[in-house]
Amino acid sequence: MKKIIPGLIIILSFMLACGLTAPATQPGTQTGVETAVVQTLQALTASAPIEPAVTQAGGQLTPDGEFVTSGGISFLMPNGMASGAAAIGTTEVEFPYINPSNGDMPLHTKFTLNNYPLQGTMFQPQVMVFKASEYAQYSEFTADIITSLQTMQYADGQPLPEGLPDGPMFNARIHALNFQNGKGIRYLTQFDQSVMPANNQEMFYYFHGLTQDGQYYVQAILPIQAPFLAADGNPNSPLPADGVPFTMDDFEGYGLAVTEKLNAADPFSFTPYLDNLDAMMESLLINGL
Repeated sequence: MKKIIPGLIIILSFMLACGLTAPATQPGTQTGVETAVVQTLQALTASAPIEPAVTQAGGQLTPDGEFVTSGGISFLMPNGMASGAAAIGTTEVEFPYINPSNGDMPLHTKFTLNNYPLQGTMFQPQVMVFKASEYAQYSEFTADIITSLQTMQYADGQPLPEGLPDGPMFNARIHALNFQNGKGIRYLTQFDQSVMPANNQEMFYYFHGLTQDGQYYVQAILPIQAPFLAADGNPNSPLPADGVPFTMDDFEGYGLAVTEKLNAADPFSFTPYLDNLDAMMESLLINGL
């Protein structure tokens, strides 16, 4: 497993202990030199939902939905995914690089999905777009992410490429995704400081992508749940009948068993549907911030 950022695991552990979720920037507020350009989905989306269409990657039908647009960024919001979204320009420090010692991050656009089907999870559902060169200059860690995406030639079944942040327990459903003017990779993962079970409060869909011209980097963090995982990270929480029993004696074996079960699960058994999350990311078009 690759090294996890110390600042990240300390903060996540504290948030779990306090029962807190990751804060989301509220429309109409400023953090540091955050740019107040809050826009609601209602002001950004088309007036009528689009019809299902064949995507460019995989030839699968997309779900019904509406396109969210802010500046030069647009993507499909599938019906049932959220009832609204907000787009802001911000310099706040974003996951996975949460240690604030490097100061504000470069100005970027962040979409936060409102009324997402999952509530009370570790993270708010969000899609962020940076200028790739500025993101790479922020730290050695962010530079590694950009380098990994620039050189990535991923085939399903391979391990997660070096340079991308990985969870200490599992990285499941690893799959390369093309979006309208770029490529990327998604996977399901969970970040913890201490040893705890895989659970539906903390697991999320993680996407990293780079536009074809190398100008823009996109990161998506979207909570997702599986029916066979425990509700939270408490080892004493009830486990569904078909769940993987948690054991501290063989943590590596436990992580492998969870990974195998996630990899074998029906895409439509997840909440939200895994295919809908993929369709949203595949529809992404980035022509500027």
